[in-house]
Amino acid sequence: MALNYLYKMTSTKIKELQPKCNLAFIPLGPTEVHGPHLPLMTDFRSGLELCERAARKLQEEGIESIIATPVTYCAADVTNVFPGNTSLRVETVEMLLEDICLSLARSGFYNIMVVSGHADPGNAAAVVRGIENAKKKNNKVNGTYSAWFDKGIVEGGAAAYFNGIHPTYDLHAGESETGFGLMRYPELLDKAQIASLKPNYEGEFLFERIGAGAKDFIECGAPDAYFGDPAAATAENADKQYDVFSDYVVDEVRALLG
Repeated sequence: MALNYLYKMTSTKIKELQPKCNLAFIPLGPTEVHGPHLPLMTDFRSGLELCERAARKLQEEGIESIIATPVTYCAADVTNVFPGNTSLRVETVEMLLEDICLSLARSGFYNIMVVSGHADPGNAAAVVRGIENAKKKNNKVNGTYSAWFDKGIVEGGAAAYFNGIHPTYDLHAGESETGFGLMRYPELLDKAQIASLKPNYEGEFLFERIGAGAKDFIECGAPDAYFGDPAAATAENADKQYDVFSDYVVDEVRALLG
């Protein structure tokens, strides 16, 4: 069964969908530097992938959803030291998410799952504030922010499908995201760079260092903008990882819908 993409549909088709659908996914991620080997679209493409996988699994349960236009800019100041990085202020992210949630609710899509491919704590907090602001302005809004990253990566939920020895430190442009790129757009990856990259497990200390005031990835121990083991990546493992990640999203949607 085909998925419903807000940005690919006419208003007439959306009106036809409304009676059988009140659930929307918002994919989210910045245009952000991901090592010397991955394209800057990695995070929002990752978020979209998880929305698509979750939407298909929910269709099998008879639950329809609509996938909103991906948010392709976020707060990503920690990578501003690298060329091409694009970042928003957290206040902008907060207002943006509030407005998107309110807009979706006006069209009847008031159950909202935000799925981010970007784990920046400041950005996540801004997204949550935006959702909460929308709830205050429209009490029909029933939105939440997916914790798939914490469950699947930080807590090791998908660890069985990693080749690297420290999957819980695979936090940015490492094995998982490199595998995702190999799976979805291999022609955009710098494979020579991937083969040359050594494991960087400084991700163990990433959030601690950010909390202590580290301003960028260089100060956090990632001079080449990656944490993890990119050279260990395979498309096959990424497919399994993202299947696990999307299962967490499905569980969260079930809880959201009650």
